[in-house]
Amino acid sequence: MTTRPVRLATEDLPTEAAVVVVGSGFGAAVTAARVAPALGDGDVVVLERGREWVPGEFPEDPTAMRAALRSRRNPLGLFDLQLGTDVDRLTANGLGGGSLVYANVLLEADPAVFDEHWPAGVDAAALRPYADRVRAVLRPQLEDRPTPKADALAHLGAHHGVEPRRIPLAVRLHGDLGPNAAGVHQPTCTRCGNCVSGCNVGAKTTMWASYLPLAARAGARLVTRAEVLRVERNTGPGRRWTVHGERHEVDGRRRTTPFTVQADVVLLGAGSVGTTGILLRSAAAGLPLSDQLGERFSGNADSLSVSYNSTRRRTGTGARDAHDPEVAVGPTITTALDLRDGSSGYLIQDGALPYPVAEVLRRILGLRFALSADSRVWCDLRANGCPPGCGALEHSQVWLAMGTDSSAGRIDLDPRGRPRISWPDAGRQAVYAEQLADLRVLSEGAEARFVGNPRRALLQRGVPAATPITVHPLGGAVMADDVATGVCDRDGRVHHPDGGIHDGLYVVDGALCPTSTGANPSLTIASLAERIADVLVGRDLARLTAGERTGGSW
Repeated sequence: MTTRPVRLATEDLPTEAAVVVVGSGFGAAVTAARVAPALGDGDVVVLERGREWVPGEFPEDPTAMRAALRSRRNPLGLFDLQLGTDVDRLTANGLGGGSLVYANVLLEADPAVFDEHWPAGVDAAALRPYADRVRAVLRPQLEDRPTPKADALAHLGAHHGVEPRRIPLAVRLHGDLGPNAAGVHQPTCTRCGNCVSGCNVGAKTTMWASYLPLAARAGARLVTRAEVLRVERNTGPGRRWTVHGERHEVDGRRRTTPFTVQADVVLLGAGSVGTTGILLRSAAAGLPLSDQLGERFSGNADSLSVSYNSTRRRTGTGARDAHDPEVAVGPTITTALDLRDGSSGYLIQDGALPYPVAEVLRRILGLRFALSADSRVWCDLRANGCPPGCGALEHSQVWLAMGTDSSAGRIDLDPRGRPRISWPDAGRQAVYAEQLADLRVLSEGAEARFVGNPRRALLQRGVPAATPITVHPLGGAVMADDVATGVCDRDGRVHHPDGGIHDGLYVVDGALCPTSTGANPSLTIASLAERIADVLVGRDLARLTAGERTGGSW
């Protein structure tokens, strides 16, 4: 017997709170869970622009996938895909943020990335104890079963003299079925391969299944459909900050209602681009901020490719039925090849296309390669569908790479006040050429066709081959030692241009990172948030919520 998931969100939007947390991903959820126990019931309010998604509601077919794309007409869509002139980005929109659709990987940042751009005292050693706290909540495990997609990395590993290794995943892969660290009951992973379209099984340890329940149990109020636009400093009596936003209504029409919430402390965790956008709109409305706002955007040197139609069947596509998969694909990512060397290099990881995406790509790639006269390609193009296992896509494999880019991107606002990324020639950095060379070797080893930019396969005309896509946007409101080099200090407090700080205003997410992390950044972001929350609760929270007004902005 299965139990219905318990919903965490409330419809009640208060007009004031001691602490407002903006967003609900890795940074926001962690800080909410750590700050809420130090305050009273209802004193912490989490504002999430998306809706609440529970296991069983994530898209399972191409039609549902299209309906889950966020747009102006569909502001509550799960997937926020932004195709840019210089960089494409794919992020999530919902209670739990990026954790809803991430690939579960928990790796610490490459120690070499902590260069002079990071503030003093923030490095791999300083973050390690906080990473341990994150692991204690998320309880990562290793996939211990062999999978063809992981084994295929051995070919490239032999080419470089490097052994692939299994990596820790925040998934209930094995063990007892008791409650997790947050008291949430999770079933065991079915290895369906659909992690990044949302886990309908419930085995994935998202923020919704971990830190957010901890926050709610400690008295935090989680409010969905509440999109924050900007923050304003209050100069009179009462709370320090006014949070301005709009509520997305769900009465069958696309409609928004303005709202404000008064708060003593505001913790911005809306993701790199979201948080930076809020600060940019706040600055446009008069809030004095560092000239560095919007600078040092990084795509984490993300890239992906497909080895299409190899000579052997692969397990690179997710199952139609997540609860009873015909083939054990495994989690989306299980294994990495570490080709990092100091401040350069990258990781290459095995991947899996979730079923709803795979079915769209099946026809697109089939049409692209239809002239090959290959029977598997034509099988994919059959009007009545392809028998299980015989198509070209079942003989394909997706690969993911990430590393260190130059962090030279810039976020600003378009005429409608929406954040956009400017980074001419972003995809022409050496790291991408090096990644593509190795990804080609993987395709050659599998006797497969190399597809290096899936967007180009979707939109052939007018799409530069070098346009990168990132699922790990970082930077924009980076931490630094002073206001001349960054937007925040090492504790996440937002700098005031006069040399002080904006008392009670913090950034707690990936916008803080002044460089790539050289790995999947979720653990680094959560570790930074654990550290910021530790300092906030231990040093400043009591004063900030007692009404005292000190610091550079008062």
